[in-house]
Parts: sequence; C-alpha cells; structure tokens
Amino acid sequence: MKNKKGVSLLECLIVLSIIVILSTFAVPAWNRFFEINRYNNFIMAVENAITQAKIIAMEKSTNVGVCVSGNQVLIYDTGYARSNNPCTGTLLFTVTPESENISVSSSGTIIFDPRGLNIMVGGNVCIHHNEFNTYYRIRVGRGHQRVEKGEGECP
Repeated sequence: MKNKKGVSLLECLIVLSIIVILSTFAVPAWNRFFEINRYNNFIMAVENAITQAKIIAMEKSTNVGVCVSGNQVLIYDTGYARSNNPCTGTLLFTVTPESENISVSSSGTIIFDPRGLNIMVGGNVCIHHNEFNTYYRIRVGRGHQRVEKGEGECP
C-alpha cells in the first residue's frame, strides 16, 4: 500500500464547523469584554479628572469647577471669585465616554478652592451604563472623595 499524505475534505469540514461553533460564542464575549473595559476606563478617567481638578486648584491658587454637560465631564478654571456655577471660566480639559451606552449626570456642585476643598457642601458625578444597568457615583464632600457602586439608575 501507498502511504497517502494530506487532509480529506471531510476532515476540513469538521475543523471548519468547530471553528464556526466556537466563534459564535467567542465574539459576543469578546465584545462584552471590550464594553466592560471601556466602562471601567471611563470611570477611572472621571475619578482622575476630579482629582486633577483639585490638584490644579491648589497649584494655581484658583477655583476649579467640575461640570457635567452633554454627556461629558468638563473641568473649568472658574477664577478667583467664589461662585456656585462650575461651568464658567476657562475650559481646562474634558473627559468623554467612548461608548454610547454610558451616560453621565451630576447633582450638587463641585468647585475646588485653592486649599483643595469643595466650596459647596457636596456634589456627585454619576456614571451609568445602560446595557449593564449599573452605576458608579463619585461623591465629593468638603474634604473627601468616595466611589459608590450600585445597580439600576443613578439615584
């Protein structure tokens, strides 16, 4: 008998069908992994932006406000006069989510004075993911910053 080398058509079809079956499970899991990664990256970026606003206020000896507008977090140099509007002054930088499933809201006011303290009693920024139905709320008080996680809409 001759020694035959090669792959039969049946073997190729079996391997191809296994690849197709595995890819039907892998692609949705891969997309979910990237969506979770985008969500977590945005949460960290907002936390860092708030911390950076506090540092800039202390470095420049000015008031720096954290403003949420149009699904973005905006950081403004609000000047030396005390005000209760964090969305005025010179725009320093913005943080924008990479996914359309992420929404940002805020309540209260966050304006840091030159000592790094929030001028108002407190404020928070809430980051909600519509698909996962979870939220992260960053609460900023006079001298603290806390992160709370929950399910559902932002409270």
